[in-house]
Amino acid sequence: MRQQVIRTTAIVIFFLLTLSVKGFANPWAIDEMIGREASPFSLKDLKGQEVSLMDFRGKVILLNFWATWCPPCISEIPKLNNLRKAYADKNFEIIAVSTDRSLSTIKKFIRKHPVSFVVLHDSSIKVSRKYNVFSIPTTFLIDKKGKIVEKFLGEYDWNSPEIRKKIDELL
Repeated sequence: MRQQVIRTTAIVIFFLLTLSVKGFANPWAIDEMIGREASPFSLKDLKGQEVSLMDFRGKVILLNFWATWCPPCISEIPKLNNLRKAYADKNFEIIAVSTDRSLSTIKKFIRKHPVSFVVLHDSSIKVSRKYNVFSIPTTFLIDKKGKIVEKFLGEYDWNSPEIRKKIDELL
C-alpha cells in the first residue's frame, strides 16, 4: 500500500513537472524576456474588437496583466490613469490585459472603475502564459521597436520620477 502511494505521488510529480515545461508559465523564464522582442498577440477589447499588439508598433507600451479580483491591480488603476493622462500627447500607450474568465465581470468592473487605457480580455490566459506571467499585477515596458526593456512584478507607483524617467528615455 505504501509503495503504491509513493509510486502514485512520483507519477503525479513527474506529470506536473512535464506540464510546467510544456507550456505553462515558468516564473524563472520571465527574466529571460528582457531584451527580446515582445511576443505578438491579438485579443478582443471590451467592445469585441480584435486588437493586436502590432497595432501599437512605434509606440512605447506599458503592458499590464491584471484581474478584477486582485487588490494591488485595483490599487494601480488610478495611477495608470494618471500616467496615461500625463502622456496623452506622446507616443505612449497602456494596454491592460485582464485574466478574468468573464467579459461581463470586466465590463461591470470598468463601469465602477473607469480607465483611460486599452483593456483586453485574456480569458484563456494564453497571452499571460506566453509572457510567463505567474502573478499579477505583472507589467512590461516595451520600446518603440517592440523590444521588452523592463518588467515589473507587483504593484508600482506609475507616477514616480523613476518610472517617468524610464518612459521618457524611450520616447
